[in-house]
Amino acid sequence: MRPVLLIGINFVRTQWLVVALMLTWVVGITGFFGWHSNRSEVLFFFRQQSFYALGAATLVGLPAIHNERRSRRILAVLAKGLHRWQYLGGLLCGCGMIAAIFCGAVAVSTVWLCRQAGVQSTEVLPLMLTLFLGCVAASSAGVFWSVILHPLPAVVATMATLFVPFSFDLRAEQFSLFFPVAAISQFIWDFNFETSAHGLRQTEVAAAVQGFIFLVAAAMIFTRQDVTIAPE
Repeated sequence: MRPVLLIGINFVRTQWLVVALMLTWVVGITGFFGWHSNRSEVLFFFRQQSFYALGAATLVGLPAIHNERRSRRILAVLAKGLHRWQYLGGLLCGCGMIAAIFCGAVAVSTVWLCRQAGVQSTEVLPLMLTLFLGCVAASSAGVFWSVILHPLPAVVATMATLFVPFSFDLRAEQFSLFFPVAAISQFIWDFNFETSAHGLRQTEVAAAVQGFIFLVAAAMIFTRQDVTIAPE
């Protein structure tokens, strides 16, 4: 686990500008909403930032493998005796760390805005755990497709994989076991501060399992790829 953690920390370090911009955005928009916050505005803030977190988690890891292969840095990493699954696990770990930072910032900001507006915030923190697991599952899907495809088509493939129910105008919670990210997105869209987030345990487990499955599948494919050839 130590190599995976170190690769994850190094990935976060290389994405410091993205993390800084995300935190600056959250702090800035929180200050704006804090001037005259009311229930509807706080709810809009929470939904908006939650969707941003899912989007950022999906996109942040997509170009990583492509860029590492182009720069040949991946050869230096694998030359240290690491397994390829450890490398992919490290990338996913880094994506998870970035998602945790963003989700934590959104949670703190939302709770503060709720207090400013006199709105109950007891369900915010449990829902943040669900959102984090959804972010990890989304990142894992992105890593999987980035192993197979160029980053641009990988974005399309990832979105199509995660949000299939929306393409057919279906209620995502009916398919939460197979499309947990879509189900979490649907729940956030329908969320109000009186909605209980404790009924999402099955969806949380499904998100964690899906993330693991995508990681294993990506590792199996990546093991058979020639990383010595730089992509176009």
